[in-house]
Amino acid sequence: MGVARLKESGKIYEDSFTSHSLDANWEVLPGDDSRYETGQGHLTLKHGSDPIYMFYKPLTALKQFVMDVKNNYNPETEGCYGGVVVFIDEHNFMEIEEFLDTSLPTPLLKSYPWIRLMREYNYYSAYWSDDGLVWHIIGSIELAGAPKIGLYLKGEGDHPMIVEQVRINRSTSVYLDNLTSGTQVELLDSNGIVLESRVCRSSATEVQFNMDTYPYPLEGSFRVKLVDGNQYLGQGSMKLYKGDLMLFEVTPDMYYKEINAETGEEFDVLLYPNTDRFLGYLTTGGSRVQEVRMYARNPMASGEFRDVTFKLMNGMDKVQIAPDVDGMPGAFSYSVTAFKILPGELYSFWLRMEREESQDRYTSQVKFSLQMYSTYV
Repeated sequence: MGVARLKESGKIYEDSFTSHSLDANWEVLPGDDSRYETGQGHLTLKHGSDPIYMFYKPLTALKQFVMDVKNNYNPETEGCYGGVVVFIDEHNFMEIEEFLDTSLPTPLLKSYPWIRLMREYNYYSAYWSDDGLVWHIIGSIELAGAPKIGLYLKGEGDHPMIVEQVRINRSTSVYLDNLTSGTQVELLDSNGIVLESRVCRSSATEVQFNMDTYPYPLEGSFRVKLVDGNQYLGQGSMKLYKGDLMLFEVTPDMYYKEINAETGEEFDVLLYPNTDRFLGYLTTGGSRVQEVRMYARNPMASGEFRDVTFKLMNGMDKVQIAPDVDGMPGAFSYSVTAFKILPGELYSFWLRMEREESQDRYTSQVKFSLQMYSTYV
């Protein structure tokens, strides 16, 4: 994680329609399966005697979001329309339209490679883009009520609407919070090159970077420079999604390893503060205990963590912790301490969990919490 921890993901939904089944959160009206196809990297909407609507149901309750749609729709018939819709009722709605304008001496195709809908409570703004990076506003409208929001197609033409991608994010920016006034934050790409720099203003606790002009998601990181001259830079980079809320924290990364059931390969499972993680089953007839090897890594480019303490806060009747001794657990207790973790280095320790026996339950849950604290120098 380096100097930034993800507090809230900005990615709400993303689909390039490679699956032959539609996400369950879409509501299709009318429910005619012959009017749409999904798979092979796009969604196809087909004309018919009635309009077809595809509403993404979670958007009704979300008061702030950005919906980007990459599509290809080139109608050749007057009266055919497609695009993005916000529908309250038959008198209150907004359509970002793509259509053939035949009112001009020479018919003009009004079609956009990218369409954006931005919601800010009851205000809705429409944008278009040629490349998904530079956006141009079409207009805005205020609509009150519980909206249905999604895609639509009207008319009886023969030309389908091809949707290549739908992205829904909480905003267009990435935020880094937990800062003090005067702190400078640099946004870096995966090669460590500075893309932008922001200063946390007086009375503020965060800075933000608009991500529209960068690849999605951006492989990047942050460098934080405090007023006292101290600088903090993590190793490597992470995927930054529009709308991500990050917190400035300098802590070791804590994780364990799981095995992919299909490939047999190990992969890291990063543990985030104040989140739950399921570690496995201990059923009657099997082993009474399970041991999990944990890791703490210094993700910083410089500086060391000292007196890194891992302490069980509850569940001690069934869970204990031990230092790693040559790849095996040492003496189990309720806390262990790593006296020093240098940049890029790992410290490993073990958790041992004991099954809770019960006369009236086949299995039962064992819950515990693990606290980590340290000093960064």
